[in-house]
Amino acid sequence: MTTLLLVDDDADQLAMRALVLERAGYKVLTAADVAGALAHREFDVLIMDLIEDYLSLIASAGSRPIIVLTGSTVTGLPVARVLRKPCPTRVLLATIAELV
Repeated sequence: MTTLLLVDDDADQLAMRALVLERAGYKVLTAADVAGALAHREFDVLIMDLIEDYLSLIASAGSRPIIVLTGSTVTGLPVARVLRKPCPTRVLLATIAELV
């Protein structure tokens, strides 16, 4: 089973996305900040909002795929995908499937 690490400082977004991803058959670990995310070591894909100190979180993912969900236009990040919020669930699920 693919394990996703979902990081977002918005508690409502974190809970909603975690529920959707779990119902899609993924194991989902969650964190509201970088410190909480760094406590998780066993995951296959990192899905994150651009939260404070996000570059250290990106660096900690190693070679694992990273999906950034953001409301901003962002370029040049060393990540697999940047998806613009609001991101349709089907697009997020298709992106995850493509990366694993």
